[in-house]
Amino acid sequence: MSVKTLSIILGIFLFFTFGCTKSNDSAEGSNDNQGDSNNINEVIDVITPSVISDLKIEGDIKDIYYSDEDTILIAADKLYLYDIETGKVLNEVTRETFESENLWVIDSGYVAVRQSSSRINDASIMSNVNFNYEAIFYDGELNEVSDMNLNHLLEEDDMLVSTQAISFNTSGSQVAYATYSGIYIYDFEKEKKVMVIDLTSMDTKQRAGIVNIEQISFTDEDRRIAFKAQSFNVPAVPDEPSFDTCGTVNIDGSELMNQRFDNYTCKKLTSYDNLLLFAEDPSIATGRTLVMEMPSEKIKIFNQITRNESGNIWGSIEGGFFATSTLNDSGWTIRVYNTKTGELEAEQKLSNDGEERYLEHDPIIRVIDGSRTYIVLLGSKQDDITTKMMISKF
Repeated sequence: MSVKTLSIILGIFLFFTFGCTKSNDSAEGSNDNQGDSNNINEVIDVITPSVISDLKIEGDIKDIYYSDEDTILIAADKLYLYDIETGKVLNEVTRETFESENLWVIDSGYVAVRQSSSRINDASIMSNVNFNYEAIFYDGELNEVSDMNLNHLLEEDDMLVSTQAISFNTSGSQVAYATYSGIYIYDFEKEKKVMVIDLTSMDTKQRAGIVNIEQISFTDEDRRIAFKAQSFNVPAVPDEPSFDTCGTVNIDGSELMNQRFDNYTCKKLTSYDNLLLFAEDPSIATGRTLVMEMPSEKIKIFNQITRNESGNIWGSIEGGFFATSTLNDSGWTIRVYNTKTGELEAEQKLSNDGEERYLEHDPIIRVIDGSRTYIVLLGSKQDDITTKMMISKF
C-alpha cells in the first residue's frame, strides 16, 4: 500500500440552537413519544465548518478509538494519539498490515488485536485460509510494551471467531475470547486458561441453546462476560434456523443467562461495567434501543425519533450517552441520547455537499461524556473518497 498524505477536515462546530425544533427526516417512520430537546444543534455546512484545522495523517483514516476524556486514538497507516482540545498529535506508532482490528483501554495503556490471514497449500484442509490474531500491548504514550499471538491459546482444529469476540479486562491481565468451541478466559500472569461456556457439550440446556458466540465483552467490574450469540430453542425445534440472542455469564461459568426478546432483535453489543447497550438489527429496526442495567439485568427500551437509527448505535466512552445516525435529504442526521432517560440531548445535520458517496456507508461516531463532545467520521469505510472527521460539542 502506498503512503499518501491526507488532509482531514476537523470542524469544531459552533452551536445553532433552535429551542424545541424537531427534525423532519424524509422517508423514515417516527415515534411520537420521544420528547423534544432544548439543545438541538444544526450544522449548516459540513464541508466548510466554523473552524478548520489541517492535520497531516499518513494514509486514510479507518477508525477512531476511545482513549480518555481529552484524547482519542486515530487509526490510519499509523496509530495516532490525538488531543481533542488542542488539535495536536501527541504520539504515533507504526503498524503492520492487517485486515481487521479492535482496541481496548487498560490500566497501563492500550491493547490492540489485529487479525490477518494467509493461504495454506494443503488440499486436505477444508479451509485453506489461516487466520492469525496478534495482541499488541502499549503504554499510555503508545510505546509498544509486548505482544502475543493469540492463536497459541487455541486447541487443535479450533478457531477464533473475530476481533469482536475478544475482550480484555480492566487491568489487562486477562483476555476473554470466543472460539467455535466456546468462551475461554486466559490469565497472563498465571499462564492458565479456563473454559467459561462449552459449545461442544451435547447438553443444549446447559449451554442455554447457544450454538455460536459473535461478540463478547467484560462487564460488571470484570466479574461477568456479556455476549451476543446465535441460539436454538431448548428443546430444539426441527428445521428451525438459529436466531439472535444476548446475555451474560459469570467468569467462572455460573449463572448463564441467554435471552431472546419479543419484537426486538439485538445485533450489536456495547458493554460497560454498569450497563449494556444492544443495537437492533438494522435490516428490521423499529426505532428502539435496549439498555440492560448491570448487575441487576433490569431492561429498559428507549424510543428514538426515527425508525432506522436504532440499527446504528454508538455508545459514549463512559456510557452516559449513545449516538445514532440516519440519512436525510442531503446528508446525515446525528443524534445524541441520554442512556439513563432515553431523552434527546443534541441533533445536527451534516451535509454531504452533493457528494453521494458519503451516503453509502453509515458514519462512525464517538462520544466523550465529560466534555460533551462527539466525533463523526464520514467516508472512512471507502477507499476512493477523502475521510472527513468532525468534532462538535453538545
